[in-house]
Amino acid sequence: MILGVSDFVTVFEIARGSNGVFAGEVFRLLVGIAALIGGVTALILQWKDNGTKSWFGPVFVIAWGLLWLYLHNFPHVFGHINNLIGAYRDGQYQVVEGQVHVLHEQPATGHTKGDIITVNGKQFEVNHFYATPAYRNTLVHGGVLQSGVYARLYYYNGEILRVDIRK
Repeated sequence: MILGVSDFVTVFEIARGSNGVFAGEVFRLLVGIAALIGGVTALILQWKDNGTKSWFGPVFVIAWGLLWLYLHNFPHVFGHINNLIGAYRDGQYQVVEGQVHVLHEQPATGHTKGDIITVNGKQFEVNHFYATPAYRNTLVHGGVLQSGVYARLYYYNGEILRVDIRK
């Protein structure tokens, strides 16, 4: 039985700023760029000063900034955010509705897989420690997807974009 929209309340809806992932990535990008600019500036000042000081510090900061930018893989992270937002905006998601069953609960400290839940036969993993703008509130961190709750989940590639629960 599919219930009407008015029978549900939306408790999560994906947005660019969900879970602070976008802001965190922008901050990390700025840290890497600042390190590069600072290292190059120090290197240029060293060169203008005829190299009287050690070149190790500026070269180290440049290398660290490049490694920082490489390891954070910003194109992938920003692409992932854009894919999820675009899928929700363009209606490319799937919807499942039914009673939630919790198969595994993630402890507060993590160190294991996330909450494993099923809704109408469709299984999801909700992991508090996964950096995504999609739904990631585990039960121990205030999540609403507990056993017995009747929910409607909008999802794309296994990630939950919206959570509606029955009033």
